[in-house]
Amino acid sequence: MVDERSFSLSDVARRLDVPQHRLIHLCEKGVVVPDVHDAAGRGSSRVFSSRNFLELAVALRLREMMLPVTAVGAIVHVLRAFEQQLRKDLPDFSLADGLRDPRSPDLRVIISDGQTIYFSLGMPGQKPKLFGGIPLEQLSGGTARWDGRIEAVRRRAGANRDTDGFGGPEHSQFARLELSVTAISKALPLD
Repeated sequence: MVDERSFSLSDVARRLDVPQHRLIHLCEKGVVVPDVHDAAGRGSSRVFSSRNFLELAVALRLREMMLPVTAVGAIVHVLRAFEQQLRKDLPDFSLADGLRDPRSPDLRVIISDGQTIYFSLGMPGQKPKLFGGIPLEQLSGGTARWDGRIEAVRRRAGANRDTDGFGGPEHSQFARLELSVTAISKALPLD
């Protein structure tokens, strides 16, 4: 699916009801790189795709949750890689549009214990599948580097939510942060 829609910086800021400088900051920190046109100096402007629009909305929500910009950038980077992986099976799939349908899957980003990124993906009424297990340190300048793969996580045999930690399918021990990308996508004022 080729997305023909594009959005100027001021248009995205107006539609998301945020000051332009917050979006500029996310771009300058490399959290979101405009797909259509990046600023190339004074007088030029950024132009965003609908994917970028979703990435900016997700990044803003994560920043509201007090996550540092480096962690937000890592999550957006992995989210984009996850979309590319889904396109292997669904060539026309786009997160920004594919998650807006009433029958769309529920996609959530989970940060387990402030250290590991997971994705939960499930159809309504079905148990979601868990993907990821990517250490944040591999994405934000740690010693090991992420290989770009996002694999399904196998549930541990005999895992019990009541005794195996704080909660969730990823078995966080102390804390978990969960963000619904589907809900953000459905709320995007793209039209």
